[in-house]
Amino acid sequence: MVENERLRQEMRRCEAELQELRTKPAGPCPGCEHSQESAQLRDKLSQLQLEMAESKGMLSELNLEVQQKTDRLAEVELRLKDCLAEKAQEEERLSRRLRDSHETIASLRAQSPPVKYVIKTVEVESSKTKQALSESQARNQHLQEQVAMQRQVLKEMEQQLQSSHQLTARLRAQIAMYESELERAHGQMLEEMQSLEEDKNRAIEEAFARAQVEMKAVHENLAGVRTNLLTLQPALRTLTNDYNGLKRQVRGFPLLLQEALRSVKAEIGQAIEEVNSNNQELLRKYRRELQLRKKCHNELVRLKGNIRVIARVRPVTKEDGEGPEATNAVTFDADDDSIIHLLHKGKPVSFELDKVFSPQASQQDVFQEVQALVTSCIDGFNVCIFAYGQTGAGKTYTMEGTAENPGINQRALQLLFSEVQEKASDWEYTITVSAAEIYNEVLRDLLGKEPQEKLEIRLCPDGSGQLYVPGLTEFQVQSVDDINKVWRREPLTTATLL
Repeated sequence: MVENERLRQEMRRCEAELQELRTKPAGPCPGCEHSQESAQLRDKLSQLQLEMAESKGMLSELNLEVQQKTDRLAEVELRLKDCLAEKAQEEERLSRRLRDSHETIASLRAQSPPVKYVIKTVEVESSKTKQALSESQARNQHLQEQVAMQRQVLKEMEQQLQSSHQLTARLRAQIAMYESELERAHGQMLEEMQSLEEDKNRAIEEAFARAQVEMKAVHENLAGVRTNLLTLQPALRTLTNDYNGLKRQVRGFPLLLQEALRSVKAEIGQAIEEVNSNNQELLRKYRRELQLRKKCHNELVRLKGNIRVIARVRPVTKEDGEGPEATNAVTFDADDDSIIHLLHKGKPVSFELDKVFSPQASQQDVFQEVQALVTSCIDGFNVCIFAYGQTGAGKTYTMEGTAENPGINQRALQLLFSEVQEKASDWEYTITVSAAEIYNEVLRDLLGKEPQEKLEIRLCPDGSGQLYVPGLTEFQVQSVDDINKVWRREPLTTATLL
């Protein structure tokens, strides 16, 4: 134990020195061959400390278990003492009763000879004493019954005393067993404590040896750090001189910075004013050019004609037949694309239109001819484009087209929304869709819930002179897909619309 105490004190001293060395500021020691070993030793020391803490915890648990068993043994001994006291009291009570019974029996036995004597004497006495004899006999019988009862009680008491002796023997055997178990547990505890003490002493010795090795490595590391500090002192003096020079320069830096900020703010303010003035001038020029473009475009449309008729000749199809009779009935002028020739009752007839498209003309060629009307619509003019012709002439193909090659409707809507998107920053547009049909002088709403409901055409009450249809169904749309969804709602009426 004295050696263990000495080792503990030595270990505490080493740990204190190690902690003091750790708290001292020290720079990195590049190339030190003991750094890794020191880290490993620190890890092992921490592991040993954890194992020591676990051993202390196990020792405390064993002490607690021994204390619990000691408390249980003390409780058993107390209960045994109480039982023995109760049995002693019971034996004392039974002994007293037994003594009383013996005394009673002795007294009865002492009284028996006079009775016998009386019986014998009564035989020779007169008949007057027969009554007294019978009474004596009855009393004698009663006393004999009491003696039998006392003997029975005495026998029962002897049996109880024997059972109490047996119980006492069992309790003493149990106490002996508990004492042996306690002695065995105490011996195991002593062995475990001795083993733990040996492990602890061994761990302390190993930790002390490792701590000494680590202390040696730390001292060597400290010597290297001191050498590095001696070599770094000239560089530190140089850095201090540089820092003082920079500090003197920084003292005048706020004034230079304020002056530079003032000049930069003045330049930025002047540039902002110039940019604002340029923006205002550009905006004024843009609006003027926008008005000029609108005016020129509308003048161009007016020169082309407010009402224009364009003809498109479809190619020959299988429905037209085969052979020489299936040839095209119209011819075109090679020098003028607005003239068409055809045979009417065997005589040649020529018509002059605004534009004539041959069968080779594409959907894009046809749309380019009416593309300017979409711009006029955005500028606020009323625009109407419709196809006219007999059944099978190609009206639906020209106006609607296919998904791969759309017609005028889809191309015009795409251009309309594209123009609106480009001008969204300057103008706000609201686009609505409605569809009506005039058939046999009856106006019907093709998109309404009740297409058979009759409607009327009236003048706008605002005095603009334009026409409108009260109660006509309108849908506000944001894209071409929205319009196509509206058309798909009434697939039968859209054919009439086209």
